[in-house]
Amino acid sequence: MRAESRWAVLRHLVLAASDALAASGRVAAALRLPEGFGDPELAAIGLIDRNMPVGGQRYLEVVGPLGPGSYINRWLGRVGGQGGYCLSVQVPDVAACRQRALERGVRLAADQEVLGYRIIQLHPADMGVLLELDGIPDRGRWFWDDITPGPRPDALIDDITAVTVGVPDPEAAAALWADVIGLELVTPTRLDFSGCVIEFTGHPRGQLLAATFRLAGQASASASASADLPTSLLGLRTAYAAADAAERAVAPSSGAVTSEDGGQGGTSSG
Repeated sequence: MRAESRWAVLRHLVLAASDALAASGRVAAALRLPEGFGDPELAAIGLIDRNMPVGGQRYLEVVGPLGPGSYINRWLGRVGGQGGYCLSVQVPDVAACRQRALERGVRLAADQEVLGYRIIQLHPADMGVLLELDGIPDRGRWFWDDITPGPRPDALIDDITAVTVGVPDPEAAAALWADVIGLELVTPTRLDFSGCVIEFTGHPRGQLLAATFRLAGQASASASASADLPTSLLGLRTAYAAADAAERAVAPSSGAVTSEDGGQGGTSSG
């Protein structure tokens, strides 16, 4: 394991939709999340978004085009107007990640400074999906720490515990991600991003397929609340787990990640 990059934190699960504000409103209402706030840097590249805190360290983000000329419209056209778009991951040494990525032939989609920190985006054609690596060495620090209000006290979920990434060759993709980021594999197709399992599974093309959310205390205790939770969010399959089950899912012996189950109860949102 490499000393300079032995941890990574999943910070944002990013969904995309043609009308990001309307879509984020539906997601927030379905999960009792805050309405969210916009990233001030995105307008310059033709995007608009809303970032909704999920617990204390992760965000569910919905991004979309500001107008017809936005580059994301092409991607939205390929996936039917909405879908899982990107993962944003905090790493301690983004320069080292960049160097390893280039050595392995991975193309950079972006390489810039944002709010005082360097970030890179790795091309989805090489990584399976768009992967953003944010170089913030302090593991307890994030871009939005000073944004208020934070998570809603009555939110139905309080963490993102698993994400399923579909790719043609799951073992090769997992090995490439581990290599570039500097992590050890949990299993041949699984990585642990500080309590969030990233599971690679076979799929004809690179795509975010599913996510598992940890139920907040009141939702976990209420059968009616959990029964009404959406089984998909903007095309991403969703599942939900109580806190103890979500923690077990990180262990190598836990079997399949619950996000593959496709969710429980409820209807789709978006």
